Amino acid sequence: MIFSKKYYTIFVLTLVAFILFSYFFIDKTVAKYFLSNIPTYEHIGDILSIAGESHWYIGAGIIGFVFFKYYKKNRLYEQRFLFLLYINLFSGLISLLLKWIFSRIRPWGLREGHDEYGFLLFQNFDMGFVEKMKYHFVTLFESPTTYSSFPSGHTTTIVAVVIYLYILFPRYLYLWVSLAFVMAFSRVLANDHFVSDIFAGVIVGVLSTLFLYSKMKDKLEKNI
Repeated sequence: MIFSKKYYTIFVLTLVAFILFSYFFIDKTVAKYFLSNIPTYEHIGDILSIAGESHWYIGAGIIGFVFFKYYKKNRLYEQRFLFLLYINLFSGLISLLLKWIFSRIRPWGLREGHDEYGFLLFQNFDMGFVEKMKYHFVTLFESPTTYSSFPSGHTTTIVAVVIYLYILFPRYLYLWVSLAFVMAFSRVLANDHFVSDIFAGVIVGVLSTLFLYSKMKDKLEKNI
């Protein structure tokens, strides 16, 4: 599971290319379609999205770690649950930081014929630097949920968990990939994210999980 820098570079560049292509040619069209069919898709997306909420896995990681460390001592499962906890905290913090930096408006900006689209980070260059930063953070403070589309946090979480499951149970690769695809795409169905947000979430989820795996690899492999 630990790849060379070459493969990481190819992976990141490929996903960045997908993000750019999606941003310019796909995002608006897909978002407007699902926004115009809210009664059909949004409820389905909301239900499926529940599986991408990180508190489930953070809670499971804490409970499992405490249980197998102090009650029914088992070094194998203790380390597995600790790894689950770490990847969710780490990937979640990175995702949150990127959301604040980029501050992308969600697909909601395209509702009812509106055309609010893009990143606060790349807007208002006619302002001075200090004024631009002030506007950026004031807008984000006033509407933190509206301007937190990029990357998709749910996708980050579900991809991190899927990589985790693949490390522990590699024979079920196709099952894990299928689950990741369905859960990630549910964020588009729910009208909470653009397609490019999903690609960005994949990058964060994969890289953050494999980074932590590289740090815990020796300890985990002694038990797995």
